[in-house]
Amino acid sequence: MQSKQRKTRIGRNSALRPVFRRVASLLATVAALLAGPAAAETLNGRAVIATRMALPPGLTFEAIIEDISRAGAPAEALARITIENPGQPPIDFAIEYDPADLQPQAIYALRATIRRSDMLLFTTDTITPVLNSNAPGPVEVRLVPVGRPTGADVPLVGAHGLALPATFTGVLPCADCEGIRHHLDLWPDQAYHMRREWLGRAEGPLRRDEVGRWYADPARGAIVLHGASEMPLFWKVKGPDSLRQMDMAGNPIASDLPYELTSDGTLSPTDIEGTFLLGMMTYLADAAMFQECLTGRAYPIAGEGDYLALERAYLDTRAGPGAPLLVHVEGGLVQRPAMEGPDRTHLVVDRFIKTVPGETCAGDAPTASLTNTYWRIDSLMGQPVTAMDNRREPHLVLVDADGPRFRATVGCNQLIGGYERDGDRLGFGAAASTMMACPPPLDGIERQLGEALSLTRRMLLEGNRLDLLGDDGAALARLEAVYLR
Repeated sequence: MQSKQRKTRIGRNSALRPVFRRVASLLATVAALLAGPAAAETLNGRAVIATRMALPPGLTFEAIIEDISRAGAPAEALARITIENPGQPPIDFAIEYDPADLQPQAIYALRATIRRSDMLLFTTDTITPVLNSNAPGPVEVRLVPVGRPTGADVPLVGAHGLALPATFTGVLPCADCEGIRHHLDLWPDQAYHMRREWLGRAEGPLRRDEVGRWYADPARGAIVLHGASEMPLFWKVKGPDSLRQMDMAGNPIASDLPYELTSDGTLSPTDIEGTFLLGMMTYLADAAMFQECLTGRAYPIAGEGDYLALERAYLDTRAGPGAPLLVHVEGGLVQRPAMEGPDRTHLVVDRFIKTVPGETCAGDAPTASLTNTYWRIDSLMGQPVTAMDNRREPHLVLVDADGPRFRATVGCNQLIGGYERDGDRLGFGAAASTMMACPPPLDGIERQLGEALSLTRRMLLEGNRLDLLGDDGAALARLEAVYLR
């Protein structure tokens, strides 16, 4: 009888099991909902920029974790972070992701970009592996400037006095030809492209193209071009849209002949052809990129000319998939159709020369000196300072030639006076000023500049950062060195 009752109970329980399972599933679902989503994990990182330049406002920074394990297929995004107006580099960021989305066999890498509206200005051009349990601490990702389409930038007047980016043109005197036609493209990140053509030569036409970097020489009121073929070339800044050639020693040319290059305020980049170029090549997912050493700019490599010889040498020599490799080629930087969007500047390889394993483009970053440097004013009396349209960048220059003198402006009047320095002690004397009426808010910012200079007693110079300090050690102004060699 007991056995029969036991069997009956088991039978009844068996009939109820589906109900129990449904109830248990419902309870588990409710518990999951009450507990909330699975805890996200965070990838912390820092973005640095290869070139030494200040970023303008109105930019968008984006960092994306991508699965790049599928050869020949587009990368698949896992998580991303977007930061509007990220400020000056380095840019710190944190990307939250769901660890449940990670695939055991996947390869994850970090890609970052900086854009103005829909225009790409900076991008990563090498693989940065992430989410590897052996990788220590925050990850650093490096961005390089990209070749920019015609008319992509709005000219801004830098402390050096030029409205950039812009193209400067003119035909300059020549001792043994009819003239030398110049086409000079200048960008605010201190890159330049230049084409020179010697006209009417008895020996036949001659043309030289080059790329390089420029830096500002405040003592001369000039910019100096350092390129691959001839250096240095000095150009006196005559105004936002005018340059005058100087001699090879950086002295003015005393002549009534036309030594000026002028700009209409627009950028119309010339193609660069037949030039020897050195740079870091990367190749990933059938896309080849080239970061030119002199300017730090990155360009896609066109699949034409001697490209296949370059690709074969890269694949035979690289340290690993996607690894950067220094390559030497002869070719040009020319407009070609892009995968999407407007035409873009590409590297076209006319002749592959060699690979250089174990070497890089990296050079020593310049260290600013207190004198003969453009110090951009980033803040005054604790308040940020930014450049305004069609006005010179707020800056301070201390000149040591012919007695210590300074000049400074926030984009309206120019203050000029003397200064005294003894070690870290620094003081500014009474300043003379031009007498223009400054519109708000420039009038208030200019008063802050005068107050900060009059109260300065000490300075703190660290790398490319300069702080002007008062009696109590508080920072009255923060400045950063720009347009360095």
